[in-house]
Amino acid sequence: MIQTSERIKWIDAAKFMAIIAVLINHTNDILYTNHYVDYFSYYSVGLFIVIMGITTMWSYAKDSDAVLKKMQKSCLRILRPYIVATIIYGVAIYKMFDFEVLLNHIVRFNMSAPFYYVLLYIQMLLVSPVIFYILENTRGKRLGLVYEILGLIVVLWVACWTTNCSNILGVYGGGGKLFGGTYLILLYIGMWFGKYYYKININAISAGVFSVLICVLTIGWWIFIANNEFQIDSKLPYGGGFNPPSISSGVYALLVAATIYFVQMLIFHYPNRILERAMDVMAFLGKHSLYIFLYHRLFIDVIFPNISITTGIIIENVWIRRIVFFGGMIGGSILLEYILENIYKKILIIYRTK
Repeated sequence: MIQTSERIKWIDAAKFMAIIAVLINHTNDILYTNHYVDYFSYYSVGLFIVIMGITTMWSYAKDSDAVLKKMQKSCLRILRPYIVATIIYGVAIYKMFDFEVLLNHIVRFNMSAPFYYVLLYIQMLLVSPVIFYILENTRGKRLGLVYEILGLIVVLWVACWTTNCSNILGVYGGGGKLFGGTYLILLYIGMWFGKYYYKININAISAGVFSVLICVLTIGWWIFIANNEFQIDSKLPYGGGFNPPSISSGVYALLVAATIYFVQMLIFHYPNRILERAMDVMAFLGKHSLYIFLYHRLFIDVIFPNISITTGIIIENVWIRRIVFFGGMIGGSILLEYILENIYKKILIIYRTK
C-alpha cells in the first residue's frame, strides 16, 4: 500500500495539474491560439472537484462526528482569502475603496471571472455531508454497492435538473447552478473513490500496465473532444459545454485524475529520481493552488497591462512572454499568499493580546 506522504503528494500534484489547466484556459488568445491547447485545459475545474471529493471523504471518515465542524472550517478557509482577494481586486481596478461596490461583488462572486469557483466550492461543501452519509451507511452491508450505484443514479438525475433548471444570482458556470450542476457527479465519484481508496492494492505490473493504458486513453479522449467540440453532448441532457462540465468534460477530468494516480503508483513501484523530483515540484506548487486560482487574473488583467503601459515594454517573443506570464502568475500569487497569510497571523496576535 502506498504511504501517506505519497498519497498526499499525488493529490497535490493533481491540484497543480488542475491549476495549470486553469492558467492555460485563461491565457487563450494571449499566449496561444491553438485549438488543441485550448481543449487540453478543459479538465481543470472538474479535476479540482474530483480531488475535493476524495480528500473530503478521507477527512470525514477520520471523525464522522465532526463532519459539520469540518465543513464550517473549510468554508471559512476559502471565504477569508476570497473576501481579501475581492477587496484587493476592487482597489486595484476602481482605484478606491467603495464598500457598497465591494459588498455587491462579494455577494455575487463576480469581481473576477474565476471567483465563481468559491460559490461552487461552498455548495460542494454543503452537499458533501449528505453524500458522506449515503456512502458511509452502505459500508459493510451486503447490498452496499447496489445502494451506492442507486445513489449515483439519483445524483445523475439531480445534476441533470439543476444544470438545466437552476440559477443562483447569475453567477458564472457551476457556481451559478444549484449544487454545482454536473459538478455534483464528479464530487460523488470522487468521494466514492475516496471510500475505497485504502482497499485498492496496485502491484508493480498493474501500475505499469494501467499507467500506460490510462495515459493513452486520456490523450485519445482529449483529441476526441477537441475534434468533436462537444457535439456528442448535444444529444445528452447535461449541457454541451465546459462549465458546468458536459459528460465529455467530466470523463476527461476523471481520466486525468486516473492518469496522475497511476503515474504515482508507477513511480512508487519503480523509483526514478527525475520523476520523483518532478512530482515533488508539482506537489509543492499544488499546495498553493487556491491563491494561484484567486490571484492569477490580477496579473493578467491588471499588473501585466499596467507594467506594459508604464514602461512601454512589449514582449514580442511568445516563449519569453509565456515564461514571464506563467512565472508571474504562479510566483506572484505564491508571494501574495506568503505576505497576506503573515499579515493575517500578525493581526491575530495583535487582537488576541490582552
